[in-house]
Amino acid sequence: MKKRIKIDSSLLSFVIILTGFLYLFPGLYGSNRFFDNVLDFIGMMGVLKGVVLRMAARGHKKANSRKGQALVTEGLYSLTRNPMYLGSFLIGAGFVFIVWPWWTLPLFAGLFYMRFNKQMVKEEAVLSEQFGKVYQDYCRKSPRIFPSISTMIKFKVSTIINMKELFSTKEKRGLIGWPLLAVVLETFQEMFLFKSTDIFQTCILFISSMAVFALMFAVAYYKR
Repeated sequence: MKKRIKIDSSLLSFVIILTGFLYLFPGLYGSNRFFDNVLDFIGMMGVLKGVVLRMAARGHKKANSRKGQALVTEGLYSLTRNPMYLGSFLIGAGFVFIVWPWWTLPLFAGLFYMRFNKQMVKEEAVLSEQFGKVYQDYCRKSPRIFPSISTMIKFKVSTIINMKELFSTKEKRGLIGWPLLAVVLETFQEMFLFKSTDIFQTCILFISSMAVFALMFAVAYYKR
């Protein structure tokens, strides 16, 4: 676990350094500030969705795994075998829209695959050995990370997310931590790309995105 944390910390540091390096080449970005704001808005929506997925997944696993002794296949785990990784992907993709050129999304996806696919395969091997046929049957029913479009259309949010579990782990800190990081990086980006910045306007933009996300989540959750 310590080795994995060290690797992930190194990866995060590399991404932040690369972000700063990209700012030195404003030509890689668009010059339209309105378009940049639209991407920021969409990006924050992606970040929040990823955070909520991680919150729900970890909370559900904490409540039902009996400290790793039981296989969790309900809730978000009925849509994907790795909702935590899916949440991380959405957070990363959201930041691509916020601070990287939008067309680098495939590059991020490739980096994500190279970093985490091998890890997921290793974890699946351990679970297969621990739970045997039960886990193998589960693998045939649920995809490794990305749910199918048909599955996404059919499911109801209230059946896969428990509000009590949602706020039961430290993942909830991401609701504050990731948006704050977005504000900092976006401020630096605007200084490099547009030679000026307005932190108040940036905060209003991200708060608006958060409000829209919260409204959409509430509507989806309480939809009958």
